[in-house]
Amino acid sequence: MKIFAITNQKGGCGKTTTATNLAAAFAQKGKKTLLIDLDPQSHASIGLGAIRVEPHDSVFSLFSAGQENAKKIQDLAIKIESGFFLIPSHIILSTIEHELKEREDGLLILTKAITRSDLSYDYIVIDCPPNLGFLTFNALRAANEIVIPVETSAFALLGVGKLISMVELIKIKLHHAPHIKGLVTMFDEYSDFAEKMLQKIKYIFKDKLLKTIISQDMALRQAQEKCMSIFKSNAQSRGAHDHLGLAEELLELEQQESSENIFHEMRKILHGVYGNVYSKQKVFQFYAPHAKVVYVVGDFNNWKMDDNSRLERSEKGEWEKSVYLVPGRYRYKFVADGLWLWDPQNTEKEPNPYGDYDSVFKV
Repeated sequence: MKIFAITNQKGGCGKTTTATNLAAAFAQKGKKTLLIDLDPQSHASIGLGAIRVEPHDSVFSLFSAGQENAKKIQDLAIKIESGFFLIPSHIILSTIEHELKEREDGLLILTKAITRSDLSYDYIVIDCPPNLGFLTFNALRAANEIVIPVETSAFALLGVGKLISMVELIKIKLHHAPHIKGLVTMFDEYSDFAEKMLQKIKYIFKDKLLKTIISQDMALRQAQEKCMSIFKSNAQSRGAHDHLGLAEELLELEQQESSENIFHEMRKILHGVYGNVYSKQKVFQFYAPHAKVVYVVGDFNNWKMDDNSRLERSEKGEWEKSVYLVPGRYRYKFVADGLWLWDPQNTEKEPNPYGDYDSVFKV
């Protein structure tokens, strides 16, 4: 099951429109899809006709664990269209951060609600509030993929850096690494300024920018007014075509990732069983005499901090880890007491999507 969080702390970027119609597009492609409206403003819910919803029938119930009105996901989902379901939101959700922010597992509430439920969905799409608060953090932690809608306006990229920094924080604190993808929305193909902004967005996101572009289309606004998805309102519109293309692109990327996962699993077997024959030894060294724990993470171990990526410390403060890798090119970093650092002994570095640099080496 794939989980997408649609988020941008800047309002007016087409976030809810994207979440609503992407979920509907997945359903159009034959995928059973659930849209979770995590925004207390409830725009996604209202835009799909879920207007008069009681708090105990809304997503609020997922966060009221331990109370009598607590429910599971399958108890809250309502059918919108064939294969398309919704858990609506409620304004009372805006009070939840004050109540739960001190709870030890507060940032994992949505993740636990999803994992403890026996779900049959192919995809879950989460519409996040336009801020970087408690609810958004819950969505980012639960998601495998993060889609950032960015409209081609003068203030389009404000806050994107903070959002990416939050994802980096999730990697460090919660050992979870969702993939980030940018999405251009509300694009006016007849505007020179929009084209100029598009080039700037491409420069910032690079290969993390989705090829699909969501164009301006009055049909999308009309669908919201009718409380329908774009496919039920006007299936022949430009908006419907764009969102169907977005779903198709994400489905294609998933197939590519599945092939890559098979390759990585085979590489693990190669390392563990035939390491001395087919792969070469790589020794990582990092000098940090005052550090309590140091990891080496990279695309060779899916950037995971665990016992397999922990370095051993010598009496002189030198940390070391030896691994076997098949020939190839790898990015990596050291993580010393929670701080992500490139290798000071390696001059080969490349920029990453988070505004920082990764060390690079070849085997």
